[in-house]
Amino acid sequence: KQQPYSYNGYVDARIPTDDEAQFGGGLNGVGAALPSREDDDEVAKEMINEFGHHHDPTGIVEVDILWEQLDGYAEISEPLDDHDLPVFWHIPKCGGTTLQDMMSHCFGMVEANEVGKTHVKDELEIIALDNGNRYVNVDLSNPNGIEHAKDLGFGASGLANVAITSWFHDTASLFDDDIHRGRCFALVRHPIRRAVSMFYYLKDATWEHTYSDVYKEMDLEEYATSQYSEDNWMTRFLTNQMSGNVYDRHLDLAKEVLESKCLVGLMEDFSVSINRFDHYFGWSQKDFGGPVSMANRGTCVARVIQHPDNAHPHPKVEEDGEVWNLLLKKNKYDLALYEHAQHLFYNVQSDIVS
Repeated sequence: KQQPYSYNGYVDARIPTDDEAQFGGGLNGVGAALPSREDDDEVAKEMINEFGHHHDPTGIVEVDILWEQLDGYAEISEPLDDHDLPVFWHIPKCGGTTLQDMMSHCFGMVEANEVGKTHVKDELEIIALDNGNRYVNVDLSNPNGIEHAKDLGFGASGLANVAITSWFHDTASLFDDDIHRGRCFALVRHPIRRAVSMFYYLKDATWEHTYSDVYKEMDLEEYATSQYSEDNWMTRFLTNQMSGNVYDRHLDLAKEVLESKCLVGLMEDFSVSINRFDHYFGWSQKDFGGPVSMANRGTCVARVIQHPDNAHPHPKVEEDGEVWNLLLKKNKYDLALYEHAQHLFYNVQSDIVS
């Protein structure tokens, strides 16, 4: 029950700046670029024609535009290109902070996340902290920061070895040419256990910008029935449905986006997931020039796994109990998406990596 040692006073990118987006309560303006069915079809078609296609048009304007907005990400089955930038889609409370520590300190990668926030200016540069970890001076923890990074040409700069963000759709816009593309990878966790973990974390995480006394006074059952509890977080972020209800069509689309655009890892199979990411991106073969030598990487990685950053012990919830079912009711689409992620991890993407 202490702030993560990697925190150093910076806003945590695992939790988007807008509290309501984090908990599915709505986010004004973020989804504005996605036309509703009532918008003029001709205007929407013009937006579609501005981009190249990776997916055949469906005839459903909202879906076709969504795919065009994601055109900055390479298809996960496409051969890896030297110009591609790995983009870690950081889902809260899925082991992402530990993975960030591993990438920055053990592998020595230059990261672009939120750490460069205090050094943002109108020119890109790499900053180094006292511990030797290096970061690009951008802030990818919120849409405004991502837009500023885009204006500076971050996507084509080649300065970072990995980008880290929760804002899946906004980050795709960083890659707006035919050469430089993002390569999404993500750690996924059972959504009910993740929601429980998030609740207990926010009860104690006074260092987080999302901390509020409202969590301190709640019990888990009150949280599960409140406006603050999670509501299909993954499905919303993958489909850019940040407000309103989600339906079966959003789940179907989220499954397709995850399968085609992201290399999936599971928090429940963390070591195998890290090995898969390493094998896919070829990290072990690259000398990133960080604070730990290549010869000592294995020891560093093992130490990080044994002592995960930002781990937060909390009571377990009985599966199929009252609280479990309350959270399940709000996260049924994320549960189905998680089960699809398991299928991808064990039955589909292992073949891509091999």
